[in-house]
Amino acid sequence: MYISEKQSHKLDGAVKGFEVALRSFVSFIMVEAFPSEAKFISALNSVSITPSLIYSKRFAGKLDNIKKNASSIYKALQDCSSSISTGKFDNQVPYVSETIDLLLLFFNSLFEKQGLTKEFSSVEEFHYSCALFHKIRNNLSHPASKPTTIPDAAKVANFVENVTIALDGKFFWYATKERLREAIREYKEVTDGADVLHNLESATSTHTDLLCRDSEIGELYSSLLGSDIRQRLAGSVLLYGYGGVGKTAITTEFLYRLLRDKKDGKYSDVEYLLFFSSKDEYLRSSNSTGEFYIDSARPEFSTFDDLASAICKRLKLDSVHQIAEKYQRGIIAIDNIENINSDEQKKIFAFVKSLPRNVQFIITSRNEEQCEEKIHIREFKKDDVGISFVENIVESEGFNVSLTRAMAESLLETSKGNALIIVQALNGLHNNVITFAQLTQSLESMRSKNSEMVANFMYKNTFDAALRYLSESGYPVDDVMCIISLYDERIELYSISRLAKIEVSDAEKMCNFLLERLILTKSGEYYELNEFAKRFVLIKLLPDRFELSNLRDKIKQHKDRMRKKLEQLETTLDANSALHKNVNEWQPRNYIDKIVIAELFSIYGEAVVCVRRGDKLEFERYIRDLNEHSLITNHPYVALQKARLLKSGIWKFYKGNVNVLDQIQRAYEEALESIEYDYRYLIGTAAHASLSMFLGVFLCADRKDYGRAIRFLEYAKSIFDQTQVQKPWFISCNYLSISYDERYRQTNDRAYFVHLSRVAKQVSASKKKAANASFDIEKYLKQFKDYIQ
Repeated sequence: MYISEKQSHKLDGAVKGFEVALRSFVSFIMVEAFPSEAKFISALNSVSITPSLIYSKRFAGKLDNIKKNASSIYKALQDCSSSISTGKFDNQVPYVSETIDLLLLFFNSLFEKQGLTKEFSSVEEFHYSCALFHKIRNNLSHPASKPTTIPDAAKVANFVENVTIALDGKFFWYATKERLREAIREYKEVTDGADVLHNLESATSTHTDLLCRDSEIGELYSSLLGSDIRQRLAGSVLLYGYGGVGKTAITTEFLYRLLRDKKDGKYSDVEYLLFFSSKDEYLRSSNSTGEFYIDSARPEFSTFDDLASAICKRLKLDSVHQIAEKYQRGIIAIDNIENINSDEQKKIFAFVKSLPRNVQFIITSRNEEQCEEKIHIREFKKDDVGISFVENIVESEGFNVSLTRAMAESLLETSKGNALIIVQALNGLHNNVITFAQLTQSLESMRSKNSEMVANFMYKNTFDAALRYLSESGYPVDDVMCIISLYDERIELYSISRLAKIEVSDAEKMCNFLLERLILTKSGEYYELNEFAKRFVLIKLLPDRFELSNLRDKIKQHKDRMRKKLEQLETTLDANSALHKNVNEWQPRNYIDKIVIAELFSIYGEAVVCVRRGDKLEFERYIRDLNEHSLITNHPYVALQKARLLKSGIWKFYKGNVNVLDQIQRAYEEALESIEYDYRYLIGTAAHASLSMFLGVFLCADRKDYGRAIRFLEYAKSIFDQTQVQKPWFISCNYLSISYDERYRQTNDRAYFVHLSRVAKQVSASKKKAANASFDIEKYLKQFKDYIQ
């Protein structure tokens, strides 16, 4: 629970006033003990940090930094000490962090007999309170983004009061003792304005503060409470991601902050904030060995009826369906829904959908569920944000751990950025039961006990359910997972299907299902195991070393075959100029595209022969083959060839079949969409113009949709205009002229007449080139003679 912003401002006044007195006191004692910079430096060099000092490991690093900046720090101490007599504060002063560090580093030699600890139960409590004072002092400067918990605020207020009693009055030249006591009194007297039912006292998180997740909190505020640019609110928001990435922590933090907002008089219509978790285990680290273990927990609900009963009990309802009638508005958080069996999950989601929007839900899951809005909570990366998270966790949790940037990066790498693993790893280092090298080694090894324990924790209710479902559905999912893992690079559906000996369509179904469960990631047409899954989950699926060796051999043989196939293709391209031109024109993005384009070029030629022979059965086999290729890549050439092939067979096999015409049009449009969204580098090329021409001709000749035909044919012509006049240009002009003519007859709009006249004159001027393009120029000129006058 957090103090309100109004309470924060009151406490901030007391803390900032006291800060001046504490800094003046420490500076005065230091300058008095070390009257010269040389003596100060000498004293620093003689400081010995004993293991008994709280945060001893961290202070070793702090001492090094103070030594590096000793000259400037000593000057600041002198200036600050002189302020006691002058009352001026426009000079350089030590940072609060430096003040606290010097106080604790020289505590035994200079400050122990100053009476600072007489109001504290122990020296350790005083040291802890000093560190907490520094942290809360900084948080109070940013109350909106770094709220202060009620217990921490009470401890800091108590620290200010106790140390104020101990210090001489001369140090309170900026804010008097009475003024500070009054500020503390005012802070304590600020009333709690929150009028809301909640059970947040029972909500738990694995670490003290939520760090580096402000954007996710902001998304929840925007989705559930609105913003300046958003008025429509979500009825349900899903937070999904791997176990341990912080879904529960983000949810509880959002609810805590909303409760604080209620204290400040905001969101007056929110009348309840409830949190229920089905979490039944936690990943922890042993304080004696540093090894990870799974700790059992009692879930708050296991069925929909359990959840409904818990809601009714908290809100004093006879039926859970009365909630929207009795209360104006509220938010219910349902944590770890993946732990609930599928039938009960369906009941819960049906319940969520049945309620009006004044009852809002936050649902957390390791799987991607069906909610109005979804926020993917990802692992921390090995970047500045990840480094900041590790450093802030050390500070926030009070871990006695000193990490360099390289060590933080190593921890992020071996933990795959999982917040829970990072916290538990740091806890082991804090307790001195494992070294950093041992820790990272145990996480890097797939066969270590720590990795096995992480795998067990993360595997449950997510990966096991997903893999079991696919396996029971008859898919060789274990084989596919191993293939993807051992491929050593991103892999496409074609290779998966060949190595697993399954249809491409089955490979796609499996991969898409695993994508939803966050086991795979996808970039373009390529799949790969999520880094976290690769490190910790595959442990469960690895075959023995003999099977592993056989599978690696199969993958190597497959890659060798693909390489030879490409070499053969290059030889074929050199010998077949038409094929070479076709492949170059369509600019394949990768070797799979290149192979598919070449194969479809051949398939089209062979299928057209079937049309001439009237062999419908064999023709449709080619169509099925082409459909299979569409699952390998979404290159626009695949859809284009399908449209062209169906069009070649329509008069022979499907005359009058509107369904086939629809399929042809859809294929052309899919090809254009593929260029628009996935192959944008083809926009404006000869290939794009050819595709637009084919669709325009189809719309004109087969659909009689002259208006739409004009759009595509104009675009095709505009590109062909920039090249040497050839057959595609004449074709585009011919069907564009027909479309203009038909629209002119339909609408009597002179704009069509003008455009047609302009095109017809261009064609007439290119009469000499028509023969080489196999275009019947005389027929064209006769048909449109009225427009060439």
